[in-house]
Amino acid sequence: MRRRVLLVTPVMPRHTGSGLARRAAMTLAALARDDEVDLIVVPVVGGELSPPDHVLREAARVHILPLGEHLDPHVALISRLTDPLERARAMERYPKPFLARFCTVASAGAVFDWARIRPPSMVHVMRLYLAPLVDPFLRLAPAARPEMVLDLDDDELETRTRLADLRRLRGEEEAARHEEWERAKYETYAHRYLAAFDRVSLANPVDAERLGRQFPAARTAVVPNGVLPPDHVPRHEPSIEGPLRLLFVGTLEYLPNADAVDFLCTTIRTALHRLSSYEIAIDIVGAGGDHLAGRFGRLEDVRLHGYAPCLAPFYAAADVAIVPIRAGGGTRLKILEAFAHRVPVVSTALGAEGLGAADGGELLIGDSAASIARACLRIKSDPALARHLAGRAGVLVAQSHGLDAVAAALRRLRGAKV
Repeated sequence: MRRRVLLVTPVMPRHTGSGLARRAAMTLAALARDDEVDLIVVPVVGGELSPPDHVLREAARVHILPLGEHLDPHVALISRLTDPLERARAMERYPKPFLARFCTVASAGAVFDWARIRPPSMVHVMRLYLAPLVDPFLRLAPAARPEMVLDLDDDELETRTRLADLRRLRGEEEAARHEEWERAKYETYAHRYLAAFDRVSLANPVDAERLGRQFPAARTAVVPNGVLPPDHVPRHEPSIEGPLRLLFVGTLEYLPNADAVDFLCTTIRTALHRLSSYEIAIDIVGAGGDHLAGRFGRLEDVRLHGYAPCLAPFYAAADVAIVPIRAGGGTRLKILEAFAHRVPVVSTALGAEGLGAADGGELLIGDSAASIARACLRIKSDPALARHLAGRAGVLVAQSHGLDAVAAALRRLRGAKV
């Protein structure tokens, strides 16, 4: 029997673009297989708001919450402070995570009023900072309350800790303290909300296990990140000839991605030139890279391409998809996408965390610049290894990270109401 599900997301679902938009798209597509889905987009992380065709097909109704009408009055007052230091200190004292500044009593009421026209039997809200928007459902009497699922995606507490550590590694002490203040606000939300939901889902089993230990009353589950198979995989045959072509894909406004590009174009690039006589060609694809162009845009072996709606040509040309991520959380869709395109991957251990991919099986792992460089050179100099990694990775992504796997994980959440 098809249920009615209310899906609340912080971004318009899309199968291209940010990892969050793509997780939302896979969640919507998987839910729509079995259920009628009403979609509310609360666009706190920005992005294009016009619904793509697949959203119009998969969602029974779509509503975009107008943020201009729902900014917390306290934040509006803080924004009027003229002294930057005073404004920053006021935001430190603001009790909510920054991305929750539109989650007011009025906005929660607007979500509830829109949803009750077609009362849902399940509410599925993405990200901890949006949890207050479904407070009216959580307060309903048990017999009247729908099943409640909170998709954290990642462990925000661990992610904020890692971001603070990365900021300090980069010498950004004030920004590191900001990450720690945000972490404390998310911890308050975690204590308030995790046990209140019938299920709390995460993309990474390591995150799920850690949160389960920290919050034993939370009923955690794993819903993997997933990617759709590419329509066509135009893949060149691995060869020891020609330049070593490295590809990095990611939204460059996100600090872990920007830091990865910095690490790649400085220390790793230097190691590659020291360890090999290969010509190096580094392609970087992703929106928001203007701040990196001044530093790396003039390097003859680095090309910044900006946002590209179709990544297939870049994957087709690459010898290695490189993921030198040193912070962040969840699981990396950029790795799953490279797996789907049958491109060998070299990643840090943190970048590959939670994917079930083994070093030497589906990808190669390196954490220092030298070990990452050697792994890339191993793949370039050994076409049989490149084919082995790509083949194993293709099987893994098809079996464990396709739409079928996401839909099966979401089905296991049914009947979660306690």
